Amino acid sequence: MTIPTLVRAEFARLTASRIGIAALVALMTVPLVYGGLYLWGNQDPYSNLDKVPAALVVEDTGATVDGSAVNYGRDAARSLLDGKRFGWVEVSSAQAATGVANGTYDFGLTFPSDFSTKLASASGDEPVSAALKLTTDDTNSYLSTTIAKQAAEAVRVEIAKEVGSAASITLLNAVGSIRDGLVEADDGAVSLAAGAASAASGAASLSSGGRTLASGAAALSSGLRQLDAKSSALPSSASRLSAGASSVSSGAASAASAATALSGLTAQAASTSAKLASDAANAGITDPAVLADIAALGQITAGANSYATGLSTNLGTLAGGASQVASGASTLNASVPALASAMHSAANGAASLSTGASRASSGASDLSSGVAQLATGSKALSDSLTDAVGKIPQTTAAERAATSNLIANPLTVNQDAITQAKNYGAGLAPFFLSLASWIGIYALFLLVRPLSRRALTAVRRPIRTTLAGWLTPALLGVVQMVALFALVTLALHLPVANPLGMLGFMAFVAMTFAAIVLALNVLLGSVGQFLALVFMVVQLVTAGGTFPWQTLPGPLAALHQGLPMSHAVDGIRQLMYGGTGADIWSAFLPLAAWFVGSLVASVLGALKQGRFRTLRELRPSPIGA
Repeated sequence: MTIPTLVRAEFARLTASRIGIAALVALMTVPLVYGGLYLWGNQDPYSNLDKVPAALVVEDTGATVDGSAVNYGRDAARSLLDGKRFGWVEVSSAQAATGVANGTYDFGLTFPSDFSTKLASASGDEPVSAALKLTTDDTNSYLSTTIAKQAAEAVRVEIAKEVGSAASITLLNAVGSIRDGLVEADDGAVSLAAGAASAASGAASLSSGGRTLASGAAALSSGLRQLDAKSSALPSSASRLSAGASSVSSGAASAASAATALSGLTAQAASTSAKLASDAANAGITDPAVLADIAALGQITAGANSYATGLSTNLGTLAGGASQVASGASTLNASVPALASAMHSAANGAASLSTGASRASSGASDLSSGVAQLATGSKALSDSLTDAVGKIPQTTAAERAATSNLIANPLTVNQDAITQAKNYGAGLAPFFLSLASWIGIYALFLLVRPLSRRALTAVRRPIRTTLAGWLTPALLGVVQMVALFALVTLALHLPVANPLGMLGFMAFVAMTFAAIVLALNVLLGSVGQFLALVFMVVQLVTAGGTFPWQTLPGPLAALHQGLPMSHAVDGIRQLMYGGTGADIWSAFLPLAAWFVGSLVASVLGALKQGRFRTLRELRPSPIGA
């Protein structure tokens, strides 16, 4: 018997009665019902979250920030109500607690009374963290609790962004004010540095002058002390001078008086001499010697008279001067004690001046040194302030607002999706298509005979019989996959990047699963059919269809690498989402190994059954074996 003959005979057996046809049709629809209904029900649950009832409690009393009233809780609640991501219902705290407990609401979100107050504290000296209250009950739905946590986290992030923006704009404005102050301080420091430099120059001159003053004051003190020492005898000398001047004045007066008298006498002598000459002439004296003597006497008396007159005049002047000298000496004598005392005081003052000048010189030197340090320090201050101003950017109000928004939300995620599923249903489709294929093949073997025992006994061609036993469920599995593919793409409208490749791969998966279940039935009979169910359960856990397989415990993760359904899921993902050829081959080759290995095992099992048969095995089986 040929393989087509054996296949036709099996199909004839399956469709020999209405009940058989109904059973076959029912089993053929198992993958459609399982995969189709599950994918339909979970096609896009996230778009229907607005139907999930959730309690919203707003107890926030608000706060004041920079003179403005804010209420972060009320603003966030309004955003949630307007967004309609969930079926939010604003209720009281008691209603929320009761509603979550009795299942009226899946979860509740509460903004406490101090919510805004604590958030506003972020810009103060004692910041306090605010808290949202999330009320959940897993008896309502575990996934609702998970989604509620995500919703609360989204609210937290949004409010943190808003508060962070407000706090950062306050900080940036403060930094801007600091920069303005630094600019003014820098200008002042520049002026201070210039003034300090001038002061340093003046202080240096003052120090030099102070040293000169100290030196001069010391010399003055020394000279005045010498003068004071030498003027100690001045009063007695002045007294003697006054007495001598008085004597001179008296003597000069006497001499002047005598000179006046002498002038009168010489005048009389001159007059007498002239009369004598006249008398001698009148007397007729002609003696030349006498006349010469008389003439000489006249000249002498005339000269003496002239001299005496001049002497009288000069002595009169001398007497007047001597009188003035005597008067001045007397005044000097009266003033000398005061002068001596003043000179002594001047000497003492000069000594004090010298001491003070020395101290002033030392202070001026210290001042010069200090002002020089001030000039150096003010120059360093000016340079530091200039550097500080340069390091603080000059920004406008708009730039600070943009920066605060960036600080509050510094990171955005730009997804670079190499491949992407359309929705939640498309994400689960590879797993449930693979699982539906296994379930469909498993169900078919409830009716389809793994091997024709009569053919094994009569024909003794185990390879042909095995291929015929595999081909019948394989063809039916391919039909199931074609129908399921049509349901997924045409009815559920799930996008497929490579339709023909995915349809072909699904058909190959069905043929591989048919070979595996066939091998279990051939080798172990009814026990093998049961083990096919156990095998499905194990693969359901290890296939990685929902969570990444890396999250599995170690032993299950190791099974993931070897079991066929894992590679079926990977292959359908690649073809459905648009993966690379290398990834598709990495999924195809392990399945091909399972396919060939299962057929070889089935052939070996058929060979064994063809050699050793019992009468019980020739009887019809109630499950078609």
